[in-house]
Amino acid sequence: MPYGVSEHMVETYGELIFDLSLNKQVRRGDPIRLLDHAAWLEQREATGLTDPEIAGKTGLAIEQVTFIRNITERRVFRLNQYRKLFRLGGGLRYREGRYQDPEEKFIISDDAVALRQAMHFTPSEVKKYIEAGDWNDEVLGDLLATIDPDKSAIVVPERGTSFGELRKSADCLAAGLREQGVARGDVVAAYLPVGENLIVSYLATSELGAVFMPLDSSRGGLEIAEFLLRVKASAIICEATQDLLAEIQLLQQELVHLKLVIAVGDVPAGAMSYNELAKTEPSARLPYEKVAADPILLTAETNDQAEPLIGILTHQNLVASSRQLLPLLSFSPGDQIDLTNLPADAKCLLLIHTILAAGAAVSLGSEEGSHRVVGREGDWIEIGNVKLWGLNETLIALIGEAGQEIVKAVEGIEIRIFGADGSVQEDGGTGELQLRGPSLFAGYLADQKTNSMVRTADGWFRTSLTATVKMQSDGTSGYVIA
Repeated sequence: MPYGVSEHMVETYGELIFDLSLNKQVRRGDPIRLLDHAAWLEQREATGLTDPEIAGKTGLAIEQVTFIRNITERRVFRLNQYRKLFRLGGGLRYREGRYQDPEEKFIISDDAVALRQAMHFTPSEVKKYIEAGDWNDEVLGDLLATIDPDKSAIVVPERGTSFGELRKSADCLAAGLREQGVARGDVVAAYLPVGENLIVSYLATSELGAVFMPLDSSRGGLEIAEFLLRVKASAIICEATQDLLAEIQLLQQELVHLKLVIAVGDVPAGAMSYNELAKTEPSARLPYEKVAADPILLTAETNDQAEPLIGILTHQNLVASSRQLLPLLSFSPGDQIDLTNLPADAKCLLLIHTILAAGAAVSLGSEEGSHRVVGREGDWIEIGNVKLWGLNETLIALIGEAGQEIVKAVEGIEIRIFGADGSVQEDGGTGELQLRGPSLFAGYLADQKTNSMVRTADGWFRTSLTATVKMQSDGTSGYVIA
């Protein structure tokens, strides 16, 4: 199917798009004939949305919405005259832009399509999160767009970077990557410690509509090369390149998708300079139209057989989680948040983005005036007197007080403790911790067996962790993780 649409996407979004479109219209009174504009606007959604409006609500591309709607209408009404019925209705009597045949290839590589098709959400999940407003068309860059460009974003000893400078650096690196052929849906890996280069690379990749995969700097060169091979990465940005380049050269015939090895600092033979690439001036070309339902981040872990296990997170996953965390962590503009003992992974990038979205600064070294410290041990993260729990697949799902064993679900996250007898446990009951919510990942890449093991048919993620239910005096559920 074109536009990166899969049959699963049609099944997942089809009914929702059909209901939101002009196929189902409910109107109270006759506000259009009576020229009651206010009443008409109140009923706008019930009277049917156009494809661009549905795209804004669901986070899909307009082309994807149009294609899914047409296919669904064809199946519901058993029609074949659907190819040129584009964006009509809702007060419109013309088509926006030129007609584009659905058979035309969407500007996205086959590998990017395969990555998109590896994502699996249930139709009920999609409908629930969109109707609740947890998922919309917001992308990661939107959380930073309104912040004063002169405010401090990153603080390191003896130097600081403002939000304006950070955005400029990301735009320049994105332009450099684009000139080197990195495009929408391509995977850009980063073998970097937590620092400014990692943050800039993450934001630049997002600007391109590419997919970012942070790799823990404690991993060896052979392991990194195996991850690159599994995700068919187009580029890797790294500091320690000698060992890695040796492994890449050994696997050169298999790593046919790897176009760029970008080195920070000294540039060995066969690599490109990060510093030079980051000096590229952005062109006047219009930026890529970001799609919130697209993948933005890959998690790199291994299974019990030490094989690569790649999780997929979308803009909608990360934006929803960041929005959930902002009121809980009480970051304020002007704060400086020290990051310590954090590996470069999905939860680390989520916290960095949440700090920046609050208008606070990420402190990457000891700096006078920094009054909150983020530290991590295993799946637990502590920020001052708050502790958070989460996995790369779930992002931050539980929150509690430092020093206390009881934690509660972050708002928007559903938790259940599933007993060995197949029942959901109540107060005092012990079983497997399972959860679902808008921040839960889209699945593992090219690993249907693991996907079916960790996710139930109705969307619950099986953590394999044991937990006990502890009812609180206010009637809410608390949990103790073994």
